[in-house]
Amino acid sequence: MVDFRDIGLTKNPYKIWNRGALGALGVDYLTIGLLAAVLSVVISVLSIVVSLVRSVNDLRERLARVEDRLSRVEDKLNWLMKDFMVSLIERLNKRGIIEDVDAWKMALRGIVSTTTNPLTEAERRRILELVDKGEDLTPEEADELLRLARKLYDEYREKDPENAMKALYYAAAIRGKVYGKYGKKLVD
Repeated sequence: MVDFRDIGLTKNPYKIWNRGALGALGVDYLTIGLLAAVLSVVISVLSIVVSLVRSVNDLRERLARVEDRLSRVEDKLNWLMKDFMVSLIERLNKRGIIEDVDAWKMALRGIVSTTTNPLTEAERRRILELVDKGEDLTPEEADELLRLARKLYDEYREKDPENAMKALYYAAAIRGKVYGKYGKKLVD
């Protein structure tokens, strides 16, 4: 080991480093270099994180827009499945084109008999009375059956979409048949 006093630098070899603030702390150039390297890595990682956060926020915004669009598509499909198909079934059954609707009738009875359906007890009894009458309903009763079936569909379609749709189709078919029997024009 070299004795710095022998080469005439100073009595204390560390006085060379005492000139600056870092030197006063006992930090040498190697440590400063390492700190600079670590700092550059930290800055690079932070810039990557900021970039990723921006990308995630952009994705969230895009997903929110996609979700809004899908919601609108779902609303349109609901209209198509509910209103358009109900109207079509009414008109087809009014002309006698649709024949066997017993499967739809069974679906309606099944939903009405479940305890989780949205109908009140009075509405349940009434819908079962109307279903029992079948094609012998008056146009007003057919309208009431369709109104109750729509309520059932609107509030029950999340739990059992297939049977809720069948129940609605049955009410539409019966209404079409009754309107045809009475010679009434179908108007919603």
